[in-house]
Amino acid sequence: FRWRPRPAARRLFAQESAARREFIALRTYSCSSVEQRDALMGVFDAALIPALNRQGIRKVGVFWSSGEVNDGNEAYATNVFVVIPHASLDSFVSGDQRLLADAQFMKDAAPIFAAPMKEPLYDTCSSSLLSAFATCPQVRQVTASADRLLQLRIYNSYTIERNAKKIAMFEQGGEIGVFRACGMEPVFFGQALAGDRLANLTYLLGFANKEEKEAGWKRFREHPEWLKLKADPQYKDTANKITNIMLRPSKGSQL
Repeated sequence: FRWRPRPAARRLFAQESAARREFIALRTYSCSSVEQRDALMGVFDAALIPALNRQGIRKVGVFWSSGEVNDGNEAYATNVFVVIPHASLDSFVSGDQRLLADAQFMKDAAPIFAAPMKEPLYDTCSSSLLSAFATCPQVRQVTASADRLLQLRIYNSYTIERNAKKIAMFEQGGEIGVFRACGMEPVFFGQALAGDRLANLTYLLGFANKEEKEAGWKRFREHPEWLKLKADPQYKDTANKITNIMLRPSKGSQL
């Protein structure tokens, strides 16, 4: 299969632009130990995911990493990553208030709320708000494999203009189409509206296993359309820093 961004990319862009674009909350919880991390994930599986589902929010993702999972990088080994898609900004803004008003959630999440201030279940939480790309308007579960691997990538740009051009490279330029042609299915693509290290775009890919991830990236790096895009001068210097984090899902994750 040869991806042809013109006019195929324009047709795909027009079709998916009509779908309602979600807002995506990406939260990163920092814990003091792996044991604390696992306890927090257990609460999210038992309490947070069901509570969000009761609100009508589906496809909630809860993830963890380790040095083994993340190709030797231990930096994220005590973090928990949570992906929450929202149909509207109102849903995002009122999310915590709805959780606090949910008696079942407050009961199920008691290990968080009953923990003393000197021994909290997590140390810090940072959050980014993303606007889904027109060509990937909604968060999707792309694999249910028991051995699935998720890849979170954050592309920072040094100006908002370079960030906009990198987004155009993915969408109108056809880079997302090349991803798909290479078997690299996006869970989401989003432009950061708020959070750390702006300007950036953030995306999450899903693979059935590590071998599929490695094979997909090999096909991508060799794909003629990617090589053509990479050489296009209009896309020069669109990302000055790329963060790459390999993730595994929690037992209850819906992604």
